[in-house]
Order: sequence, then C-alpha cells, then structure tokens
Amino acid sequence: MCGVYRSRLGERLIWGHLVNSLSGTSMAKISELYGLNKVQAELDFVDIDVNTDTPLYIDPYAFTTREDTWSEQCHDQIVSFFDAIISAIANNDQNRGIRLLSNLSEPKETHLGVSQNGNTGRGIGQQQATDLYRTLARSKAAETGLLNDLSDFALFIPGIGRDKISDLTTNVIRSSLIEYTQAQCSIFGIPMVQVASGFYWCAKDLEWKQDYKELPVHNGSKILLVPKYAVRYSLGVDSSKYRSMYVLEFLQAEHLRADDGLVSVIRDKNGAIKRKVVFKKNVDRITPRDKDFLADFSSKNPEVIENYKKALRESASQVPNICDENFHEEVLAAILKEQLIGIPKGSKDATKYHDLCIGILSFLFFPNLIYPEKEAEINQGRKRIDIRYTNGKESGLFYRISLDGHVIANMIMVECKNYTNEIANPEIDQLVGRFDLNRGRFGFLCFRDSDDLPRLKLRCRDVARQGNGVVLPMDDAFIISCLDSVINMNRTYIDYLVNELYKDVIS
Repeated sequence: MCGVYRSRLGERLIWGHLVNSLSGTSMAKISELYGLNKVQAELDFVDIDVNTDTPLYIDPYAFTTREDTWSEQCHDQIVSFFDAIISAIANNDQNRGIRLLSNLSEPKETHLGVSQNGNTGRGIGQQQATDLYRTLARSKAAETGLLNDLSDFALFIPGIGRDKISDLTTNVIRSSLIEYTQAQCSIFGIPMVQVASGFYWCAKDLEWKQDYKELPVHNGSKILLVPKYAVRYSLGVDSSKYRSMYVLEFLQAEHLRADDGLVSVIRDKNGAIKRKVVFKKNVDRITPRDKDFLADFSSKNPEVIENYKKALRESASQVPNICDENFHEEVLAAILKEQLIGIPKGSKDATKYHDLCIGILSFLFFPNLIYPEKEAEINQGRKRIDIRYTNGKESGLFYRISLDGHVIANMIMVECKNYTNEIANPEIDQLVGRFDLNRGRFGFLCFRDSDDLPRLKLRCRDVARQGNGVVLPMDDAFIISCLDSVINMNRTYIDYLVNELYKDVIS
C-alpha cells in the first residue's frame, strides 16, 4: 500500500519538475536549495521560492487573535511602533514622525506578497515620508482620535493601502523574524553568514535600529523565513470592502428607516405596496468615496467600525492551508509511516530519527505545535537533539493544558530516543529537568519501543502525581496510530488518541 502512495507522490514530483522545465521556470524552494527532504506540511515556515514571490501576506490582525509567545511579541512591537507614530502626531513632532515613517519599504527578503518591481524592493524616500506624515497629521482619523491600530492607516489614510501595511508590519517585526529564521536554520543545518540585518523596530528604545545578524544568503540576497501560521492569503483590512459591506449597508437601513427619497416601492401585480427597499447602488451614488468620509462616518457610528473589526479578528484567526493544491496529506502520512518503520534503531541513526520526528510532529499537530527550536545537541553515546515547540493553543488538549495552572504548557518539550532499551527514570528525568514555571511542565518522550510500556506509563504517572509535570510517552506504535488516522482521513481522531494517553498518564 505504501508503495502505491509513494508512487503517486513521486509521479506528482516528477510531473512538477517536467512542467517547470517545459515552461522555462526554475523552482528554488528553501527545502530544495538546502536538501531538507521535507514538504511544506512538515515545515513550520513558509517554503518560499527564492526566485519569485509567494502571494501570502503578514497580517497584523493575525497577531491580535493568538496567545502564543511569538505572536504576542510581534503584537507588542506593532503596538509600540503605532503608539510612537500617534505620539509624534499628538506632539506635533514632524521630524520624529518623518523619521519613523522612513522605513516603509518592501521587504524583499521574505519573498512574500506580489512585488511591483520584480522583487527589487521599493523604498520610501524622505519626501514620501514627509508627505505621508503630513497626510496622517491632517487626516480626519487623527483629528477624531479614530486611529487605534496600524491597520487603521489602510482604512482611513489616503495613499496607504493594504500592501504598505503588510510591508510596514514586516519591517516592524523584522527582529522577531530574524530570531525565527535563525532557530529554523539551526534545526535544519541551513548555513548562515553575517549580514546587515536591515532596519527593525526596537520597542525598548522606541527607535529603528539595524546591526549585523547571521542569516541565510542565496545568490547574494538575504532570506527571512516566516512562520506559516502568521501568513494569510490576503490582508483582512480593506477600505473598499468596509465601505461597501458595512458603511453602505448601514446607510441603506438608515434611509429606509427615514423613508426618504432613496426609498423605492415594490408593488404586486394589483398595484398594492408589497415592500419598500433602498438599493445599494443608489446609496453608493450619493456617498463620498474618500477615506476622510469613512473616518468621519466611523467616528459618528462607532458600532459599525467595531463590528467590522470584530469580523476582521475572526477571519484573521483562521490559519490557511498553504500546501500545494495537488498535495494529499494521506499520501504524506503513509510515506512518513514507512520512513519511521524503516529507520534502524540505535545511536548510528539517531539523527535520522530526530529529524523525522520533527517533521512528523509538525505535520500531525500544527497549528498546536509551532515554532520548533533546537535546544542542545549532545554526544554521550547517543546523539540527542532536544526540541521545544511553542504551544499554539489552537484546540483540543493543547488548549486545555494551557489553562491548567499546574501544567501551564506555554512550551512543549520533546526528547527523542532512538533505542529500544527500557525507557526508565533517567530518560524521564531529562525531560522533567527542562520544565519550569515559564515554559510549563508538559512534554513528549518519543522513542521506538519499550521493554515494558505499562511500567513506563506508571513512571510517568508518578511524575504527574508528584506535581512535577506531565510526560506523554510516544512510541512508534502510538505515532503510527496518529499517522493512520490521517491515512484513513480521520485527522480528528488524533486528538482522541492524545487525550486518552494524557488521561492514562495523569489518572
């Protein structure tokens, strides 16, 4: 059966390369450039093609809906920058305001969005920054105090569209993206060199800064990796949609209530009044299209803008599936299962096992497990790579344990053991030793099999009863059961399996 799945996946890969060859295009995805041997579903970051742009965007609203550590850090940076802009306007500090706006450039290092200049990047000059500051300072939105977050610029400020908001957001959180990129390169062995970081917002000093950082470089160009849970296919904020779907529909109801000249009467075949309506096209015809009108309207009707922003937050909370349209996760699950079974047990193949575990865990538990980081690499007879994930707290057990005051589980610690000896107290103690109040007290102990699995679960139960945390023992059989759930197109069953294991350990 697995051979059939592998054949199907291989056919797709061969066909994709053939199409690229015939069309004259050359794919240069990160996974291919650096020989990661992984597909998008196994990676935490967007597997960008460095020869072109991927039509995905970093939406600042995405960070307002998440409670994981990295998203909160990005949100704090965005809020800090926004407050600095508003403060400059309030204090009539034009020089500072212009300086703050001078870094609104197209961040070509991410290879996201749709470049207007062939991915050459478009900077903003001194005169453009000056004009933008003056537009902001004179805007109705600034006058009425309506500017509450960065996305409001796209709604209410002339000349600022959604593309600029995405560019500005990326620049503001550049330091967080650099840290993320370095963590992913450390995990996968992607080489890095010292390069100029580019400007990033320093929330501590309330200024733009730049220095030298280690980053991957391809053909002389820096690369910034972006978490796939932070991107969206389109930015939520859209002034034209706000006007059409919220402002005009509100005004339709107002004109109907007033029974004024915009009301049309619909009659039945006998001439009797059937109903009264106000057509949106008629309201559209008499309603101004400028952003100052939207700001004035919103300040007078705050419930309308609040309803719009509520909808934005809800839509931004939905993490998109960015895998190729020809990708079938049941195919990948079958191949991962076969790869797991095929890895020999023992220290010689420890690295292969650890590498595979990262891909499997990311594939099975995204977006609950996000932002993997390598903590240590130790050679003591068994090569071990310790990994910690950020708890995305999206659903199921991962969300529930984040609310448990005894577990907390902001991070998920992972230990991988590629051997079959009895997994005993030393292995459990290694994992428990990484627990603390800030990270939380929750982790996975991944191993091939055990001489006495019931005894191992009793040891994990003792840890939980002593209040030292929760260790979930995940052998090959358990991981294969999770992969089988995907193969059988019953992914929701994974949460049941994990929850049952959790209950077994804490009971």
